[in-house]
Order: sequence, then C-alpha cells, then structure tokens
Amino acid sequence: MLRWFFGLSLHMRIAIILAPLLSIGGYGMMDLWMNKDAPKKENHVAMQQLLVEGQCLLATNQCKLKHDAMQVSMTRVDAGKTGVVRLEITPSVHIRGAQMALVQAGVEHQVVVEPMKNGEVWFAEFPESLLNPSPSALRIALAQFGRVSFAEIPAQF
Repeated sequence: MLRWFFGLSLHMRIAIILAPLLSIGGYGMMDLWMNKDAPKKENHVAMQQLLVEGQCLLATNQCKLKHDAMQVSMTRVDAGKTGVVRLEITPSVHIRGAQMALVQAGVEHQVVVEPMKNGEVWFAEFPESLLNPSPSALRIALAQFGRVSFAEIPAQF
C-alpha cells in the first residue's frame, strides 16, 4: 500500500492528504454560513434576593440569609494574622462562585471570596483597615447554575 502511495506523483499525494481536511472544513464553514442569521438563544439568569433572618451582627456571629431552599450563614472567625478580618460563608446548597464588597461612603471595595478545599465553605479575608471608618453596607452575590442570589445588608462588625 505504501509502495503504491509513494509511486504516485507529488500532486496526487498532496490531493489525497488534503481532500478529507478540505471536505470537513467546507462542511463546517457551510454550517456557519447557513446559521449566521439564526436567532441566538438568550440565557436568562434568575435573580433572587436573600433576606436577613433576624439581625445580621457579624461581631457576634449571628448572620443568616435565606431565600426558599437556599440558606447562607456568615461568621467572623480568627484569621490567624493580625490586622486581617476573615469571614466564612456557608451556603446550604452548592454554589459556583461568590463575590463580596464593602461599601464606604458610596465607594465599593471588592473583597476576594475563595472556596476552602472541601468546596462547601467559602471564605473572604480583607485588611482590618477597611472597617475604619465603618462600612455602611456589605454586598454579597452567590452564583449557581441559572441563578444569582444577592443581598445588601447593613455592615455591623
């Protein structure tokens, strides 16, 4: 078989190698050309507001948020470093990501929220200097597939 292939002229060998690639590429390009005017399906994301159960006092570790089946508890724990505040966020359902911000005089300070190794508890660490002057609000958003749960609560550290 190889003897037959190498016995062909250079142009025939190139044509045999390129023909399948060109036919697959042509099929893909035709698909793109035919579907260019098709309407795009919009992905709607449900926005759910988390409501505070009772008072949200992070200084005494009493902050619970709830919406339907989703419950979130936030606690302030020892960071192990001086000058650092650590908040642990424990949702009752699996989340894909989280964002948090502290609002001071109308200016938002983003706080990085990361999952722990088990993925069930998330934590946020930020410098204690962000608490002086006291922030007016704490904003949090938790992302799941197809929905985002959010809350803005008075910050009481």
